[in-house]
Amino acid sequence: MRIIVTLLFFSSLLFSFQIGDKISQNVQNKLNIKEDKVYIIDFFASWCPSCEKEMPYISKVNETINKDNIEIIGVGVDEEIKNGEAFVKKLTDANKLNFKIIYDPKNELIKEFNPIGMPALYFIKNTKVIDQIIGAKDDIDKIILNKLKDL
Repeated sequence: MRIIVTLLFFSSLLFSFQIGDKISQNVQNKLNIKEDKVYIIDFFASWCPSCEKEMPYISKVNETINKDNIEIIGVGVDEEIKNGEAFVKKLTDANKLNFKIIYDPKNELIKEFNPIGMPALYFIKNTKVIDQIIGAKDDIDKIILNKLKDL
């Protein structure tokens, strides 16, 4: 059983974006990715309690970054778009969300990134994945800011 789980884990990594991978033209178009700008792509879902916990901290980061050089984009992956919209509205109404949100109800974007967990953050520059954070992290805002310093 352990061998099967290990194989499934590593096979999922083979088909997910890794550091250094160039993102497809399809992803570039859907996210409006441009050269010479850093993008932080935050995949989230309404059913993900860790996503709800982290998004206000990501909004704190958005308050401090130079938006000419860095852009944060949230990607809601709920298949029922109304669930994603209600989730975003709840956070926005509570002044806990202040970055661009797009919806991926057909899961086209998340299928290309294929993260092994949620929440999933990808750092993209010059159309390449330069870093990633998969899974819930305490102090995600500090982690993101430290990673941005190194870029």
